[in-house]
Amino acid sequence: MATPNGRDDTERLPERVTNRWDRLSGWLEHRWTRATGWTGDRWSRFNDWRAQRPFLGGVLLCLAGLFITWVPMQILPDLLFVGGRMTGFLAIGTLFGVFVFLSGVYALYRPEHSTEIGVVGVVLSIFSLFGSLGGLFLGMLFGILGGNLCIAWIPADDADDAVSEPGTVDAALVRFREGISRVAEKTGTRLRDGVETITQRDLDD
Repeated sequence: MATPNGRDDTERLPERVTNRWDRLSGWLEHRWTRATGWTGDRWSRFNDWRAQRPFLGGVLLCLAGLFITWVPMQILPDLLFVGGRMTGFLAIGTLFGVFVFLSGVYALYRPEHSTEIGVVGVVLSIFSLFGSLGGLFLGMLFGILGGNLCIAWIPADDADDAVSEPGTVDAALVRFREGISRVAEKTGTRLRDGVETITQRDLDD
């Protein structure tokens, strides 16, 4: 039944909210397409590309490299003409930042080497304390986090196999439980034998 305002009362509140959300989503997608030129196919291809590599770990390593490089670069240009040990110290910090950034780029470019790249990123981020103060410690934290994400990343195919097959930790837990069960069985058997022996002696006495 229609109300005086012309609104149909048969349309419930959840349906009205859903319809408004659909209209808003369509409007936002249209505006995004006009602003960037990205169609739905491009966005889906980007999602497929992102799912096939340690995207977040690589981005965090790149961000860490920028932080680590930014700190010494605020001082290094003024000391280039002066020289001295401080210049070399800051140059080393800058190199650490550049290498951390490149490790993030390489993690996105060659995801099959993500474990090795993650280890390198973590080590370089820690070493960036010398010459860059770890990018005010933020760069070091981002680098450690991004490197660990690269180390922990598993391709989609390997992830399916890992779900079907028990991991190293699970196998160790199973062996531990089996060992405890064997020890408990042996201990119980010896206790029963001891109780039976004592009972038999009492009966003989």
